[in-house]
Amino acid sequence: MKRKKGLGVQRKVFLVLVVLVLLLSILNLVKAKGLLIPAQKPVDVKNKVVDLEKMTLEQKIAQMVVVVGTPENYWPWRNMQLGGIHLFSRQSEYVFNNTIIDFQYQMPIPFFVTADLEGCVSPFGFIRQFTPASEIDTVEEAFAKGVEEGQFLRRLGFNLNFAPVVDLKDDIWKCRSFPGNETKISELAQAYLTGLQTQQVLATAKHYPGKTLIVKDPHKYVVAAEIGKKDVYPYGYLVEKGEVKAIMVSHIITSGEIDSQGVPSVVSKKVLDELRSNFDGLIISDEIHMLGLKRFYNSIDEMYVAVFKAGNDVVLNFDNNPNEIYRMIQVVKAAVERGDIPEAQIDASVARILEAKGFTVR
Repeated sequence: MKRKKGLGVQRKVFLVLVVLVLLLSILNLVKAKGLLIPAQKPVDVKNKVVDLEKMTLEQKIAQMVVVVGTPENYWPWRNMQLGGIHLFSRQSEYVFNNTIIDFQYQMPIPFFVTADLEGCVSPFGFIRQFTPASEIDTVEEAFAKGVEEGQFLRRLGFNLNFAPVVDLKDDIWKCRSFPGNETKISELAQAYLTGLQTQQVLATAKHYPGKTLIVKDPHKYVVAAEIGKKDVYPYGYLVEKGEVKAIMVSHIITSGEIDSQGVPSVVSKKVLDELRSNFDGLIISDEIHMLGLKRFYNSIDEMYVAVFKAGNDVVLNFDNNPNEIYRMIQVVKAAVERGDIPEAQIDASVARILEAKGFTVR
């Protein structure tokens, strides 16, 4: 009798342990998927007007972040109220469109939905082919390319394209830059971005300050280059024309005409301040986990703080772990709270982002 009672107790203990293991496994799975990240309170938006003072610091920083738009991260990306999603290849136009519709559903501040459509290496290659920039020779062709790609992107739901490339040469991919000297490239880029933006898709000139595609690939290496007046000419031309809405800054360590003072351009406050002095649009970082930036720092937290502190408005972080994105926001928030990053600088970036999304900021 005592033996049966003992066996009964052992079974109960075993069942309790099994239940606990299952609960812990479920909890870990839920945590890994970012479902324990606290949701931000709704942003108060009335008649397309946003009051910055009513946004939390976390909400402001989150608006500055663009992540990969993976459907499995649907809830954490929305709960954090991030600024944008970047989409890579999908099987069809239908899948692209449905993914975007799902993400944008009832978002008080919609996501930037971004792509790298340059008509060269394209996430849409399985669906449709576009003329590479290297094969465009006239402003008429460049404008038509912009309109065609803008119509395509807008139909799918994209609103921000990371093009045109205005590097003077492309010795890595051989197809991303327009042909010609700095004057012709500038004219072609201007025509392209004008065409793109007639379709309500914002254009991005890249990669400031130049020479990103003629040295080692910054996706893999820490890279340095000497910048000449010709390299930065397209940016001055496009800014003077007044239509370029965004400029992407590279991870190249630069000297010469643009001196990043021994650090990658994207984290050089000197480089970004000089750019900002003549440009009131969005300054966008290249993806921050490229090894050309990441290997420059001893810790990832140091990198996070540096890329925000430098003055980037939009930060591309393609880490697919929602807990890491949330942690980055907390790291930057702490840096703002201790005075390492001025909150006024964050506010100015968020105001530019919201205005680019069609909101009035007060």
